[in-house]
Amino acid sequence: SVTISTQEATVRASSDAKIKVAFTNNTGKDLHYAVGGPGRDGPVFDIDIRDSTGKLVPETSYGLTMHGKDPRTFSGSVFRATVHSGETMEGIEVDLSKEYDLSKLGKYTVQVKERNPVFQAVKSNTLTVAVVP
Repeated sequence: SVTISTQEATVRASSDAKIKVAFTNNTGKDLHYAVGGPGRDGPVFDIDIRDSTGKLVPETSYGLTMHGKDPRTFSGSVFRATVHSGETMEGIEVDLSKEYDLSKLGKYTVQVKERNPVFQAVKSNTLTVAVVP
């Protein structure tokens, strides 16, 4: 399961809009993920963030890198880590304002989806974040 939360559902323009992501392994099996590659360490997930009209919000340059869409070649080390059955991985913090263009005032809906091909149907709860002057 995937759960997202925020301490501030209303943020000022040009301020950080942070969410926390928690993954719980309810599969009965160990799950493995890569650490150290381009983007975030930990389970790989997609963020669906939309404006008040339902339109997807564009990614920033930083966001493209974090989402593994940067065309530059990666150089570095990658290793495998495990989330055991029944374990919850918490503490994954995402600053939406760094990864997405939240320069327009208004309300945004946010949902996280697991990118693992086996668990792609696993989606988080939906949050609403308001960007105000």
